[in-house]
Order: sequence, then structure tokens, then C-alpha cells
Amino acid sequence: MKDLGFSLTIGLVLVAGCLTTGDRSVYDVRDFGAVGDGVTKDTAAIQAAIDAASSAGGGTVELPSGTYVSGSIWLKSNVDFHLAAGAVLKGSGDIADYCAADCCPQNYASPVNGDNTTGGHLVLCVGQHNVTLRGPGKVDGNSDAFLLDETGRRWERWQEPMNFERMRRPAQMIWFVDSTDVRITDLEIADAPYWSCFLLNCDRVWVRGCYIHTQRRRYHTYNGDGLDLDRCRWVEVSDCRIDTADDCITLRASGAKRLADPHDCAYVTIADCNLSSSCNAIRPGVGEGSVHDAVISNVTISDTRTAFNFVAAYSKTSRGPDIRGIRIANVRVEANDFLKMHHMYSKEAVFSDIVFDGVTGKVADRSVIRARRTKPFEKIVFRNVDLPCGFEALNADVRLEGGALQRIALSEDEVARRNADMEAGRNLLH
Repeated sequence: MKDLGFSLTIGLVLVAGCLTTGDRSVYDVRDFGAVGDGVTKDTAAIQAAIDAASSAGGGTVELPSGTYVSGSIWLKSNVDFHLAAGAVLKGSGDIADYCAADCCPQNYASPVNGDNTTGGHLVLCVGQHNVTLRGPGKVDGNSDAFLLDETGRRWERWQEPMNFERMRRPAQMIWFVDSTDVRITDLEIADAPYWSCFLLNCDRVWVRGCYIHTQRRRYHTYNGDGLDLDRCRWVEVSDCRIDTADDCITLRASGAKRLADPHDCAYVTIADCNLSSSCNAIRPGVGEGSVHDAVISNVTISDTRTAFNFVAAYSKTSRGPDIRGIRIANVRVEANDFLKMHHMYSKEAVFSDIVFDGVTGKVADRSVIRARRTKPFEKIVFRNVDLPCGFEALNADVRLEGGALQRIALSEDEVARRNADMEAGRNLLH
């Protein structure tokens, strides 16, 4: 990838995939028995409308204004699921209303390591084609029901008796897997009890004009991510506002063992977005595959701990992905730190050809680039980056081209200590 040009190709491919809807019948969920009173569980009625549209070859499933309490619903090919203005699809507070962890081979529960999820999802789309989920209505994950106790006190994972088993929660709220020609547009995605929107092994994806937010001020949603793109190809994310307790956007390459045909995470454009996070605004990495050919441009990052966190492996059992060909341009940052780039526990991951071009803003702490001696990072470029605090780099080929960003020299003792920390598994730069 020589420049930003391939993003135009992505746009053309996505437009070609999106102009296939044609004339569609409308299936109003109220005609199938949905009430939308915020109390009645409308799961069966909503699913009946989706099934009817699918059986007819496709159509628009309409949620008119109202609050529709629901457990898991399954989207299907050629269905346009439309939440009208004032419409809320609200997750049931009863964990029994969600799908089981073994509902399909790609799914799983994560009951340990702080996730404490059952494998349930509110909106699922598995192995489908030409599917739209759009607003201007809202998908509400009802996180209060899972993360607060009966007195309204937030769940603290280190406190008893508020233990994991008692506070089980659903997994990713919106979950698309092995699907193609996917559109998620003009939608508010609110208060997921865990990750908000997870796309796994999908091709030709368009996420546009969405407002995604999890609780980070009234209480903290542990692992409350915004948009997670795992092994997805030909993706365009644009004009989104994401304000989350954990990562706003991730580019991942994990889950291969549960997929029949795992892809790379590749050919992704992220543009014209406003991001804010208690953790990382954008986090490429994690998994065993490859993350490559991505363009991130015209992004504003504010009220955030770390703007960009490139991480290979948080686990000693993971290889970590190779990350290549990433272009980040025209970014405005207000964060504690601009960049963390590190192998963490990985001993094999390759990071190469990563360019930051045109970055301005304010940060409070230095950036850190830290690779293993056996796998140094290659072709890391800062071009016209004007940020205070500078950066330190270990075992990395870093080039400065214009801009005020400065490299902080490390003493021989510091280099030796950092290398020893990495070998001992103490490179914990979350």
C-alpha cells in the first residue's frame, strides 16, 4: 500500500454491494403482535416479522416508535431491519432470554478473566448476505440490569458478595459473523453490558453515521467496547461518534479455531469519526492472523487515555497478529498518551510499514514503542507529527519526517532493563 488511494477502491466496492436492495415490502412488527410498551417481551413478534420478510425473499422489517423489550433476535439475508425515529430495541433484563453459548459453532461463553459473559447476544446475524440494520432509532443493551445491583450500586469485580456468577451478563450486543454485504447505519447503539458491536469474519461492511456509547461516567462498563472488527475485509467506517468505557474501535485477527474459513483483517477505512474512551480510541492487534492495509483519516480523539494502542498479545498462549500497511493521517488528539506499540507477550508478531502522517494535539505522557530484540518493528514513520512529550523506542526502526515530535534517548541501563522486562513478561502497557 503506497498511499491512501486504495480507500477509494473500498468505497466503490461497498457502494456496488449496497445498491442491491430494490423494491421491498414492509413488515411492521406490530402486525405480528409486538406491543412496544417497554414492558411486554416482543422477541417472538419481532422474529416472526424477520422470518416472514426472509421467506418472501427479503423486505423491510419496521420497528415504529416505541420501546420493544427483546431477547435474542436473528437477522436474515435480504432483510432491512429499520428502527424508526423514537423506536428502541431494548435488551431484556432476563439472561434466560438470550441465546446459548452453543447456538452456533462460532459462538462461545467467556465466564472468566473479568469478561463474565454467557455467550448471549441481542442481535445476531450468522452466515447471511445483504443485511441492513439502521436507525434513526436505538438499540439499547440495558446494561443497568446486568451491571448494577438491586440498590443501584455498580458491580465492582473485586468486591464480595457481588461475584461473577451472580452478575452474569450477555456477550457482544450486536454480533455479525461470516456475513457479507452488511450495512449498519444512522443508528444509536447504547449501553451494551459488554462489547457493543462485534463483526467477525465478515466481508463488505459499511458502518456509517452511528452513535455508539457505553457507560463510563455514571459507572464503568468493564470491556465496554464500541466497534470491534475481527477478521473483516473491505470495511468502511465513517461519520461515527463513539464514546466508550473501553476500546472505541479495534482491528483484530482472532477466533480462527471457531471459523471454517478465517480471513485476514484487511482493507479497512476509518474516516471522519469522533472518538472518546476511558481506554484506547483505536486498538489494532490481538489474535493469531494478520491485520493489514488499513487507512485511518480525519479522526478527532478526545477525553481518552491512549489514542492508538498497537498490541500483539495480551496472553502468553497467543502468537499475536502480524500488523502491516497501516496509514494514519490528519488526526487531532487530546489524550493522556498518543501511542503505545508493543509485543506484550508475543514472541513472533511482525509489525511493519506503519505511518502516522499529520497529527496534532495535546498529550500528557510520552509515547512508547517497544519490540522484542528477536522481532524488531520495521518502517515506523512519523511524518509531520506535532505533539509534546516525545516517544521512546526499543528495538524499532523509527523514522521522523518533519514535525516537532522528538525521540527520547534511552541509556544503556534503561535499554537493558526494558529488554529484561519484556523477556520476563513484565511489558504490561495496557
